[in-house]
Amino acid sequence: MMFLTGMGSFKIVPPLTIDREALFEAVDAAGGRWTSFWEHELGHFGALDWTVLAIYFIGSIALGSYFGRRQQDTEDFLLAGRKMSWLPVAISIMATNTSAVSYMGVAAYIYKQNLMLYPNVITLVLITPLVLYLFVNFYYNLKVYTAYEYLEKRFNPLVRSIASVLFIFLRLCWLATMIYATSIALAEITGVSQVYCSLALGLGTSLYTMLGGMEGVIWTDVAQAAVFMAGVLFIGVYVLMDFGWDAGQIYSIAAEAGKTQMADWTLDPTIDITVWSVVSGYLVINLASYGVDQVVLQRYFTAKDLRSSRRSVIANAFIDGPATTLLFLISLGIFAYFQKHADRLPANFSPDRVLPYFVITALPPGISGLVIAGIMAATMSSISSGVNSIATASLVDFYQRFIRREAPAHHYLGVSRWMSLFWGVTATVMGLFVGRLGTVLEISAKTNSFFTGILLGIFLLGILTLRANWQGTSLGALVSLLIVIYAGTFTRTSFFLYAPLGLGLTMLLGYLFSLGFPAMSPESLRGLVKGHGADGIQGDGARPPATA
Repeated sequence: MMFLTGMGSFKIVPPLTIDREALFEAVDAAGGRWTSFWEHELGHFGALDWTVLAIYFIGSIALGSYFGRRQQDTEDFLLAGRKMSWLPVAISIMATNTSAVSYMGVAAYIYKQNLMLYPNVITLVLITPLVLYLFVNFYYNLKVYTAYEYLEKRFNPLVRSIASVLFIFLRLCWLATMIYATSIALAEITGVSQVYCSLALGLGTSLYTMLGGMEGVIWTDVAQAAVFMAGVLFIGVYVLMDFGWDAGQIYSIAAEAGKTQMADWTLDPTIDITVWSVVSGYLVINLASYGVDQVVLQRYFTAKDLRSSRRSVIANAFIDGPATTLLFLISLGIFAYFQKHADRLPANFSPDRVLPYFVITALPPGISGLVIAGIMAATMSSISSGVNSIATASLVDFYQRFIRREAPAHHYLGVSRWMSLFWGVTATVMGLFVGRLGTVLEISAKTNSFFTGILLGIFLLGILTLRANWQGTSLGALVSLLIVIYAGTFTRTSFFLYAPLGLGLTMLLGYLFSLGFPAMSPESLRGLVKGHGADGIQGDGARPPATA
């Protein structure tokens, strides 16, 4: 469920500036339904809402921390002991790729535009066979901790290090953005300081990630996905009740306003959103996310066997589709609701804030607390996944290779925990200053979209061709990056096309440039290239020992 978030496609969300006085005046004019409630108990949020929120927050930390008691080594902490069944892994993948930014972003986009992002739903189903065929067998049989270990085996250590550093930097910026955007929304809805909201989100999630490790993260993801979907369902039910359970009326209102338009078949590449740009862009973005992004791949590695790993990928594709569809449908419902109750909106209303406004003006006590818990759940699952994956890359790709190559299992386990805490605190602190570092993070967001197709191209060159070598692949990736940056900076090319452009150029130029350098020994590539030996038969990789 990646729309404005995820590898290669996230955006900075501007501060949510809800004018409460104007909002209350608008609601009072419509009958004064909620002013007394908002002024009652704690000034902003009712006691029932706070109770729901507190139960969710404390429960998440307790559940996530519970699993730390039975961890003996880094395999337990980073990969849940490679013993997870397919269903919780599949749900965890869906929860990881869903954040509050996508939750609020879909509602805002539909309120301003239409359903033209919806065709991306089919891309996950389309790329699932490719993910299974190209990536899952390789990674699982190699018994790696990070995807970048494969790059060292296939090319050389430098390629692995560069890819891992890039992942850590971009994911750290992504985490800071998630914390910032969600804390602003929570602050405006609840009246609590944005700083306190950031600290609660970032440090609370980092705490249970540090204590519970990957097993705690996955099971907490499952619970948080349930809370998130419950909030979405309650929104849908409330909107239907307001319309007397007449879904046809909701659709008619949305259709009359042009919100149900789903396809623009224009071939013009300068138009940002068309069927062609959305589908082609998300095909590459999703293939990259599910094929080379450590945050998702680490879940594959936790499965108890290859069959479970493969089943988790398939199940996720069929879980994500209905969840995404429901999110689009309730967004249409919110639009119709405010068309019916336009007098409940203040004069300075911004569509970017439509979901927070809906929570404030429409939902009854307790349910609004549940929806806020769902917003928190969407982001906390993303934070915990990102923190754990960054800690894994830091430990396996750098600490164990360059700082402490040989150490007992308990040493690496302790380092893993402290790295999780360190990266969680770092992302939280960055989240406090995102408003002041907007330009920096806008650049990182654009860089992320530039690199998506290129990184995928590097992996595909390694997996699909014997002739590709590290010199040609690196040179091809560099030239491709410069071309994509030029296209994104100096032309009007749709941003959805950056990833397909980067992928195609990297594979073409990387292969051609490789012809100018000595070929690698075919024997050294056995098991590392598709069709050249059994997938992933080489070694166990450079990784921390699983036992003392």
